[in-house]
Amino acid sequence: MNTVTPSLFCAGDLSSAKILMVGHDRRLRRSQTMADAPFFADYFLRPIPTQRAELAKYKLAEALFAYVGAMTSYAFPAASVAITNLCNSPLPHSPTGKIVLIPREEAQAGIEHLRDIVNQSSIHLIFAMSEQVNYWIQELRFSTPNNEFLRHAAPRKKGIDSDPPYYEPSKPGAFRLICGTRLTSSKGVSLYPVVHVKNWPLNARFARAYGTSYVRMISELKRPEVGA
Repeated sequence: MNTVTPSLFCAGDLSSAKILMVGHDRRLRRSQTMADAPFFADYFLRPIPTQRAELAKYKLAEALFAYVGAMTSYAFPAASVAITNLCNSPLPHSPTGKIVLIPREEAQAGIEHLRDIVNQSSIHLIFAMSEQVNYWIQELRFSTPNNEFLRHAAPRKKGIDSDPPYYEPSKPGAFRLICGTRLTSSKGVSLYPVVHVKNWPLNARFARAYGTSYVRMISELKRPEVGA
């Protein structure tokens, strides 16, 4: 899988892409490594590596494509999936157990990056992963906002003021308000907020919180006017 238009930091062929997966940032949580292709998607169409470090990269890419397949009932080939991140600049690592904060200015650049991708492609379905990514997508009006979600998901000042900074929502449980709910993004593209691929398949706790939303979303995406 080649990176098309490198300045877009987007893996996949935008001339044939129908689905866009949006992640958080390029840096690995416990490493200084910056992935050349989002989620190491370029590894997916290569021979399966044997070295442990390389195999871990392949497994991440494999998990992402399996995630797309599960959500869309395997209706799309891998070649129709494009993958990017909201933030493509190096960010400082967050404290242990915390989520790295995407600053507003970096999020704004990421939103413009998403607009460019949509404008250069025929994408008609977007999956945006994680609470913070969806907060910025709605706060910066890439998609229709849910005002209650925005209030609850706004970054707490405590995390912003930390050194290094980290993301923590103002009120826990905000993501339940929007997960798996169809929203409308730029140019009328359907957008679904979903949990990060690292949390798929859903464990017992996540299944209690989001299982019903996923069942509804997957059923909805089978309808031709939504998922085709």
